[in-house]
Amino acid sequence: MANPFEKRATEYLRNDEAFLSVVSTAPLHSYFEQKARDGSLYDRLTMVIGTPGSGKTTIATLFQYKTQSTLLRNPGMDSYKELVHAMSNCGVISGNKLVVVGCRLPLETEYREFWELPYPEELRHGLIQSLLQARAVISWVQNIIDTRNVQTDAIKIIPREGAVASLGQIGGENAVDVLEKAREVERAVYRIGAALVSPAIKDIPLDATAAYHPFDVIETFSITGKDSVVQNLKPLVILDDAHTLHPKQLLAVQSWLAKREIRIARWLLMRLDAQTPRATLSEALEHELEGESATRIKPAREITEIWLQKTGDRSNQRQQFRKMAREMADKYISLMDVFRHQGITSLTSILGTMPEPLSEAKYRNLESKVSRVQRAHNISADRRQILETEVERFCRGSKLPDLGRDVQLGILNILMHRYVKRVPQASLFESQEDLDPNKPISANADVVDGAKIHLLHEYGRPYYYGIDVLCDGSSENAEQFLQLAGRLVSVAETRIIRGDRPLLSTPYQHKVLQKRALEIVQSWSFPEYKLVRTINDEMVRQCVEKALEPNASLGGGPNAFGIPQDEFNKIPESHPDLSQVLKYGIAYNSFSLTQNHKTKGRYWCLLELSGAAIIANGLSLRRGNFLERDVKHMITVLEEGGK
Repeated sequence: MANPFEKRATEYLRNDEAFLSVVSTAPLHSYFEQKARDGSLYDRLTMVIGTPGSGKTTIATLFQYKTQSTLLRNPGMDSYKELVHAMSNCGVISGNKLVVVGCRLPLETEYREFWELPYPEELRHGLIQSLLQARAVISWVQNIIDTRNVQTDAIKIIPREGAVASLGQIGGENAVDVLEKAREVERAVYRIGAALVSPAIKDIPLDATAAYHPFDVIETFSITGKDSVVQNLKPLVILDDAHTLHPKQLLAVQSWLAKREIRIARWLLMRLDAQTPRATLSEALEHELEGESATRIKPAREITEIWLQKTGDRSNQRQQFRKMAREMADKYISLMDVFRHQGITSLTSILGTMPEPLSEAKYRNLESKVSRVQRAHNISADRRQILETEVERFCRGSKLPDLGRDVQLGILNILMHRYVKRVPQASLFESQEDLDPNKPISANADVVDGAKIHLLHEYGRPYYYGIDVLCDGSSENAEQFLQLAGRLVSVAETRIIRGDRPLLSTPYQHKVLQKRALEIVQSWSFPEYKLVRTINDEMVRQCVEKALEPNASLGGGPNAFGIPQDEFNKIPESHPDLSQVLKYGIAYNSFSLTQNHKTKGRYWCLLELSGAAIIANGLSLRRGNFLERDVKHMITVLEEGGK
């Protein structure tokens, strides 16, 4: 098949078996299992928010009843076992039976058009609600019939307590009548939205406006199997791409689905940019519920929030993404015949990890540079020997890879500059006395990273290679991972076809990744992207400048601006234009946030560059280092960039 890395594969895999074979369980473990265990995943409105490519549609497709039925038909397949276990932990499977019937309704179709109809808002919202409910009922019943191979009369509606009297308005308790009623409502509402000329209010069919509230009535579906065994299924409706609705439509749908009376499980999946700037910057939903819902519903208790790529334990999050990305990549590789025929089943097997040291000529040049530093700063031979011993000590005991002689010389160069900074400068030139620094000088992982960044910029030594770099450069975003990995896979595929070895050397990986990352950054075309690029470019310039300081004061250098948390919290009110720019930058993977990062006794909000921007500009992927800035500085950057 074609390279699945080069497209959003899960949206093109129409076969459920093929889809399930490439799905990773990591997001389920990270975001859904705990919510299922504490009972908040199916008993109230669940909002799932993420950036483009974070896996929202994959999750929605996975929770569909027909997809789960396919999974359960093949529980013994090795590739399915972990997925069956994860779905059991998520409360979809109990024993060997499905207990949830899920349907996905993508909202990117005609629903937005209902907002343009020449009717009062209340009527427009009512039409949308009727259409969504009718289509959900049709999907639930039809999926049960198709997957369970049962007759319609074997399916019964179990109403929630107190709603028995309302069964009549949805068609009764028999699924045959309920399905027919849903189809009548769907036809009536659809004709209104699809008409070239909208009918007058008095001409709207009664089926479109009559009381129809199956979400308020249905609690479960009861299915009587051929063996006369009765099983109950809890209905789940997943409204995907909710951000495509008009903001007022989205607010109305959210308010409606948040009602306590509704017993079905209901999820809203949307992008970050559907949120207000305050919600995006604080990663906390602003539930501006309307009408009666505003007084009856307490969002903190009635709405479950799941933020994909949410900040928190950043180290743990990075490890989880690495696991997910590896699983996904290996499953995609297995779909490609050209690799399977070569016995290649893992992405890591085509990524070389042997460091590419400096050439002899470049190494001699580096040696001369270090000697010049020693002479220029009057560093004694004994002091140099002490620093060299420190470098050797660290490298002997370190488990870090790639600590060759060129890296060690780069570390020594940094330690020399740190020594100069920690000795009174006048003393160096007034006497040959070998003074001790005012602070111990030691080699560590940060210094190693700084040395490698210096060697990258000064001598072109490869820095970006290997599976971990590929994962970390994706900013915990599945689609960006596929974009970066896809180019490497394509090259390896071409090599196999030509009869060459598919293994990609570290210099080649570095070259390909930097080129692809630059293409990703240059392809930004979302709202406010020019201003986002202005901030990005200035952050890059300042971070590179800091990273190349001879003494590597921040190790491999910064990749973020740190803004005092109390200042950052006020941005939506004090600087709405800046908050709008940051909102879109975060929503489209150009930046990421780390809230309440404590350093030097203060709390900071770190505005971190995307992995693509980091790779494209030769910055370190190590997190935590930042430049201290304030909101005033950010405003100046925008103003000067707009000139």
